[in-house]
Amino acid sequence: MTERLRPDAWVGDFSVPVDTTLALDVGPLSLTIHRSPMEWMLRHKSDGDLYADTVTLDRREEVRNETADRKEHRFVLAGDSPDLTISVRLPDRGIVSRPLTPLSIPSGETVRLYLSYPLWVVVSAGEPRRQMIEFPSVRLSDTWFGDNTREGVICYATRSRCRLNLADHPNLPNRATTPLVIRNHGDDTLLLDRVRLPVSTLSLYRDGDGRFWSEEVTLTRRADGGLADLELGRGAPAEAPGAARIAEPREVPQRNTLVRAFSALF
Repeated sequence: MTERLRPDAWVGDFSVPVDTTLALDVGPLSLTIHRSPMEWMLRHKSDGDLYADTVTLDRREEVRNETADRKEHRFVLAGDSPDLTISVRLPDRGIVSRPLTPLSIPSGETVRLYLSYPLWVVVSAGEPRRQMIEFPSVRLSDTWFGDNTREGVICYATRSRCRLNLADHPNLPNRATTPLVIRNHGDDTLLLDRVRLPVSTLSLYRDGDGRFWSEEVTLTRRADGGLADLELGRGAPAEAPGAARIAEPREVPQRNTLVRAFSALF
């Protein structure tokens, strides 16, 4: 039986008896998990509408032939525990977000934007839990962010509408949202055509509506225009009061530092 669920209902603990399948559709991600004696089989693919907001869950006894265009993984786990946990994390690299339409921020102005990006999925099973796999809910393209080919860092590339109003920002089940504050203390207008978010140093939170968040990120562009002061918020953002932290940062956060964060430098 297929159920339509709230956005975060696919994250948590499940029971998968022997010879049954748990099938989940989470936005663009399709994931099936089948359990056999001493074996788990996972199949997943991401296609279709990247901004789909549907979450469905189906439990069935048969194994369907769904290998076409799906990545398939088999895992051997001793024991007879039916327990399964699906959790989520933020990406393992920084995100370089390019607005669909370049945004201009005049000197002296401050703007608060909402940027979103795909979550990584972690599947664990057994008692005690053993991690079987971690993969992105949507595979992002690689991009280089730096002054030249020797000075910079590999990131993931996304496109964003850079919404100013949270009410216009959809709650998508496989994505996290970062509130980004940009203060332009430079002498000229900042043309925001690329911005880098240090998401691997951020925590992941979940609020009461099932939306996933990171801390607030503030970038203050310096007067010379080349660099920005980076500040990371402490705890969930103001838009998510009472949100619970569900994943730690992948890297030790540097909460007050100087970074190169803006523009298509290379």
